[in-house]
Amino acid sequence: MTISSISSSGQSQSIQQAGSRGTLTQEDFLNLVITQLRNQDPLQPMSSGEMASQMTQFGILDSVNVMNENMEGMLAYQASMYNLTVSNLIGKKVETVGNSLTIEEGAVSKASYQLSQPGNVTIQIYDDNGNLVRTIEDGTKDTSKQTLVWDGNNQQGVKCPNGNYTFKITAVDDKRQSISTTSYRIGTIKGISFKNGITYLDLGSVEITMNQIIAILG
Repeated sequence: MTISSISSSGQSQSIQQAGSRGTLTQEDFLNLVITQLRNQDPLQPMSSGEMASQMTQFGILDSVNVMNENMEGMLAYQASMYNLTVSNLIGKKVETVGNSLTIEEGAVSKASYQLSQPGNVTIQIYDDNGNLVRTIEDGTKDTSKQTLVWDGNNQQGVKCPNGNYTFKITAVDDKRQSISTTSYRIGTIKGISFKNGITYLDLGSVEITMNQIIAILG
């Protein structure tokens, strides 16, 4: 909004007060106009057109401020509803792309894999330090999703301790050429955190984001 420059302590004070708040209120605007009228040049008074123009500009500015306040309220409400919805996922089992496994109280978490074409499959299980603990020859598989079966024992048949593990799927065709594979993990959401505007779901061994969920299994 353009208001002609006038040397006035009253006008300067009004502008400073408005600037400290970061917004120009209706009261600020009226104070500026009254100060401007008091200090205008009698030989060149403000025309009714200029007054109407300033009133129009203020009306637009006031409408934008109200719209911004309403938008901020809507966004805050939407965020709170989203957080409430996400919190309902705690305790749910979800399937995501990944190759992590856990052993908790002797029970092995579920996982699966899928081949891009039929082939012969080898599964390798690694502990949290990257040490190979088990190799499983899983035979010939088609392109449907396959359940990873591991009893939690190492190669010597000894039960592996509770902890985090990973698995690697290697597949070859009848000509011993490599076949691409996709690994999936299933875990229970244990907690939720919000970092830099991003929602993270805690699966115990790993954190994932919402867009990594393939299916909610209940």
